[in-house]
Amino acid sequence: MGLFRILLINDIVKTVMTAQTLLNEYFVGNSSFVRPSGQSFWEFLNENDIRYEKSDFPFLTNSKVPEIKQVFDFSEFLTLKSKGEVFSYLYNRFGKSLNYVGAVLDLERTHGFNDHSDTHTLWVTQQGIELLQNSGHSYDRSGNYDNITEVMMALIGMTHDMGNFLSRSDHSIYSVWMLSRLFKNIDKHPREWWHMAYSILFHEEPVLKESGNDLASGFPLQWALVAADKMHVGRDRIGLRSFITGIEQGVLEQDAHVLLNALVVRSTWFLEPETFVWNLSFTVDQLEQKFSHLGKDNNRIWVPENFQKALKEQTKFYRDSYADLFCEIYGDRMNMAAEAVFFLFPSLTKFQVRLTDIDTRQKVGSKEIIIKEFTRK
Repeated sequence: MGLFRILLINDIVKTVMTAQTLLNEYFVGNSSFVRPSGQSFWEFLNENDIRYEKSDFPFLTNSKVPEIKQVFDFSEFLTLKSKGEVFSYLYNRFGKSLNYVGAVLDLERTHGFNDHSDTHTLWVTQQGIELLQNSGHSYDRSGNYDNITEVMMALIGMTHDMGNFLSRSDHSIYSVWMLSRLFKNIDKHPREWWHMAYSILFHEEPVLKESGNDLASGFPLQWALVAADKMHVGRDRIGLRSFITGIEQGVLEQDAHVLLNALVVRSTWFLEPETFVWNLSFTVDQLEQKFSHLGKDNNRIWVPENFQKALKEQTKFYRDSYADLFCEIYGDRMNMAAEAVFFLFPSLTKFQVRLTDIDTRQKVGSKEIIIKEFTRK
């Protein structure tokens, strides 16, 4: 995998070849759906007690070591006109498989991983499309936003993380590999395919840095995916295992990622003159029933002791403690989102991350604070 990674990353940047040709060269036509350890995907699910139905994976064979089947036609796909048609096209052949990504990733942490099911992919897809619509760019910056840009964004938004089935490490590379096996007729549309493969491959900072590239070398399709992916935080990103462990096993004390998500009702963005605003709606108020495992007896979020101590000793409100923790944990995420947005919207000069605390209990007063501000260099 190490040699493959280096060759793929370097070659996909230097030449407009199809990812199918590259991956065939380094995987020698292999379509076996196995983990990096060589373990069959079915065996991996069984070993980890992840209940599944093989029918939920219509793109895999039923053999002991499953093979990826070519269930999509890229020429056919490019005739689609909207995100709705893309969703129908994908789900008919993906089945319920995307909902298993979360179960696989939950194994990597004591209290589970951030949600990567279709809750995440649908959010990223929709936000990516809206970012491109507002920017007015086509996928490759050659013209204005159009149908082909929308369907390409919908495809990469829905599939950018599916490589997590095989490995969290290098998942973007595995995602490209899977797409190259799922689609036929890729070679007939090298330009569109290359832009999608590049966007997925370089939506994470480690692979981007390892290749010696940066976002400046990219294009609107990639920038929209990066920005949307990094801005998805909030309660809908809490994975199933985190709900199950909940407050009784100290999930909010032990995993800052879960805490940061639990204290945000939703993440949104909007444009102001010269400024892009990523807004987080903060709350320590009542939890809806779905989140009851994360609450105290009064069903409010249990904030960590250091938050409480700062409030008592320094009169530092929870929202300010949250802002400090967000910068500590998600600093790289904010920076990458800001960089992508600046490339996507050349006229903007500022990228702000704001926290809006609507104090419905009237304890400390409603307020909006700026967590971080980036200025165009």
